[in-house]
Amino acid sequence: MLVASTENGVRINLIGSHSIPALQQYREKNNFFCPECKEKVIMKIGKKRIPHFSHSKGSECPEKYERESEYHISGKVLLFQWLRKKGLNPTLEPYYPEISQRPDIGVHYEGVHYALEYQCSSISEELFIKRTEAYFQAGIVPIWILAGKSIKRIGKSKISLSGFQYLFLRQTPSGHWVIPSFCPNTKSFINIHNIQPLTVRNACAHYDVKPVFQADPAILFNPYYKNNINIDEWKREVRKIKDSLSHNSGAIRNNFLQDLYSRSIAPSFLPPEIGLPVRHSPYIETSPIQWQSYLFMDIVGKERPFSLPQMIAGFCNRVKNNDIKVRSIPLVQTGSEIHAIKEYLDALINLNIVRHAGKGLYKKTALSGEPDHYSRIIQIENDFYRGITQKILQGE
Repeated sequence: MLVASTENGVRINLIGSHSIPALQQYREKNNFFCPECKEKVIMKIGKKRIPHFSHSKGSECPEKYERESEYHISGKVLLFQWLRKKGLNPTLEPYYPEISQRPDIGVHYEGVHYALEYQCSSISEELFIKRTEAYFQAGIVPIWILAGKSIKRIGKSKISLSGFQYLFLRQTPSGHWVIPSFCPNTKSFINIHNIQPLTVRNACAHYDVKPVFQADPAILFNPYYKNNINIDEWKREVRKIKDSLSHNSGAIRNNFLQDLYSRSIAPSFLPPEIGLPVRHSPYIETSPIQWQSYLFMDIVGKERPFSLPQMIAGFCNRVKNNDIKVRSIPLVQTGSEIHAIKEYLDALINLNIVRHAGKGLYKKTALSGEPDHYSRIIQIENDFYRGITQKILQGE
């Protein structure tokens, strides 16, 4: 940790223009204490690491800040220095006794009190949610910043995200998804945005890279991105997944494939209206192909009319049976998987796959017979996506 208190309660911040001799002299004349647990801490001054405070071995401090890596410390320092150069008044490692938490940086921006957590190692989802909820309850908006070294890109417009990394999701003022990231080695922000899940781990995404000292504070606190799905790219990725499920079906034993084959449906022959991107899809951990297939099999594809509440009930039944898994997004206080279901119904209506059938009721539009060979489904798919726009898919 970079901040401690003297016996007299004076707050000591090791970031600044302190010379090594000055710090050594100050260390000889003072004792230092952790602002949180009040235990005595040691000022460490070496040649390899940034000067910092460390708890003694066997400390029971709940946060154990001495475990921070050099990558973490240097990133925290750069973020702190950037905020000061942008005319803000950040506090390094402020301690909030009312919630017993200490973020990396506290700062006010445009009337809002923010707590910045630069997270370079995994913690449990339970702890992440607990800390996040405590900040909100204290009237503080948390921003969790992912370590840039943790990003696993797949080409120019895909990413592999773990369940832990999905916890970092925020929504921009325009309602689109972003994961803020920072790398002290390249001294750059790497904002991951326009995130649309393809599978449990892989998603389509865009990257916005900006050198830290060229970046405006809005890149962190109030980023703006237009929703910009590449329709052709989405079509290709969904097609790959459907084909992959068919090719690997012999080696995969799961309820989803069993449900498909029990209905004589090959995954590669799933229609193009299954596997559509919807804005709130990140709330659903299960892939869009799977959860949308279940909605078609259980509700939408039936002969009888259906309602939105019936779609939601069918979805919830699949969740109860562990066929579909939903995802917690603790940094977003409005929104849920229910929004994704409603958006999917809206997309089906916009695409004339579903029509209104009376007050609050809907019915699948009668289509031509099922394709009997692979080339035909590809043709149908190409025709389906031809002319589709962002507005048609997401009602924008």
